[in-house]
Amino acid sequence: MLDKIRKLLGVKDLPEEVTAFYRGAKTEREALILLKEARRRDESRRRRAMQDLEVLDRMEEELLEEGQGEMTDSRRLMLARRIKEIRWKMQELNNRIENIYNKRLKVLNEHVASLETVLELTAEALPDKKSMEDMAIKAKQLLEDLEKSRELAEGISLTPETPVADDEEREILREMEARAGVADEKAEPVRQEKRKTETERPAPEKKAAEKPVRHQEPPEIMFEE
Repeated sequence: MLDKIRKLLGVKDLPEEVTAFYRGAKTEREALILLKEARRRDESRRRRAMQDLEVLDRMEEELLEEGQGEMTDSRRLMLARRIKEIRWKMQELNNRIENIYNKRLKVLNEHVASLETVLELTAEALPDKKSMEDMAIKAKQLLEDLEKSRELAEGISLTPETPVADDEEREILREMEARAGVADEKAEPVRQEKRKTETERPAPEKKAAEKPVRHQEPPEIMFEE
């Protein structure tokens, strides 16, 4: 499995941080699962270490504030020793974060990303050169056919042609015209009679215009002085 992973990733040697996971895996996908689980554990450990650093930093600050007050020398010495222990622990946590967790996480992230890429690329085989050439030829032919269809469509006139009647259709048209002429001859006397009747009908009498009634004003009464 290790040789297969080296060939897939294109490396000669594998870091010690990931060798154990590759040995314990039967397939590349199983190795990816193990690497992700190891990365999750290291991220959790680094997060707890950083939280401990924050707590120790607050404790150191509180002890320094307390040491500024009035107290006996023995009490001040006890505070100093406590601060020294806190600083040792903080230094140890920083070293663990920088030299263990950060380095391991960097290696794990690189191998997780590489394995994910390899698995995605090998999930579906890429077409070979012959298949790609055949697809290119087919695409070219389809484009040429499409261009010919476009040129043909542009050459077709959109204006409809006037229909031309054959001999039998012309005979039927003449028959229609004859029937229309006879119908007009029969209808003409009726139209003339109607016009005559309308001409002889007396015009309605107009009512005499009524004169408007003038309202006379009462005579003005004169009074003697």
